[in-house]
Amino acid sequence: MSGQSFSVLNNFSSLKAQKDLYFTNIGLNKTLGKLSSGKRIVDASDDAAGLAIGSSLKADSMALEQAVRNANDGIAIIQIADGALNKLGDLLLRAVTLAEQAASDTVGSDEKATLNVEYREIMNELDRVVSVANFKGERLFSIANPFTKGVYVGDTQFTSFITISIGGTQGAGTAALGLANSARTSFSAISSQSSAIQTLQLLQTAIASISRWRGSLGAQQNRLVNAVGIIQVQELNIKAAESSITDANMAEEIVNMTKWQILLQSGMSSLAQANASSQLVLQLLR
Repeated sequence: MSGQSFSVLNNFSSLKAQKDLYFTNIGLNKTLGKLSSGKRIVDASDDAAGLAIGSSLKADSMALEQAVRNANDGIAIIQIADGALNKLGDLLLRAVTLAEQAASDTVGSDEKATLNVEYREIMNELDRVVSVANFKGERLFSIANPFTKGVYVGDTQFTSFITISIGGTQGAGTAALGLANSARTSFSAISSQSSAIQTLQLLQTAIASISRWRGSLGAQQNRLVNAVGIIQVQELNIKAAESSITDANMAEEIVNMTKWQILLQSGMSSLAQANASSQLVLQLLR
């Protein structure tokens, strides 16, 4: 300090060097923390406003990640239902073949009876497939009520649902498909020519219902797939915004680390020189 007398009780040069070393050490530790974490904001003191914005963006990003998984769960439900409907369609096509054969006079009554046995087994299998198609224990097909699920694809800012719906009397024509024992009478046997012709007409209606049903499921699946793509783009942009606020510039931090290391070394050297200067008073005693 300018004009300060020489004193062995208070070494002001040493105290100033210690103060500078204190802040140098803080700066070096902060830089090392940023380099090791990759984050520009390690503590709230680094950038309080940036931390608040970054945390909000991080929450939105994580919410959107889960929204993608939610949409994929919805797609899985639709795929399970569509797979069952595909099998139902195969069964109905086989039933059409049998009914067509039974409608011909070239097939005798004994042969018609044999065809009818297989036909009834196909109807039983149709009912079985419908009864076991489920998602986590919930049946996907019902005559009375459609299977509906609301797929949440929003974030922390806005609420957004995509509703998937499977079945029900309004959209699927389920009663014509023999989905319950009470509907089985809709399909007469094919043990006679007249019954086989009648059954062919019913089967055609059922096949058309299957096609409409699968078309509806396909449209819902496409919506969910497109939603996943949109959410992923949104999530990418949010992550980019978060990164620009919270991520460390590694090149800049390496420069800072070099600076703090040089200051630390020079500060330690200056402190050593300041402490040594107090011992020069001994020379006055010689």
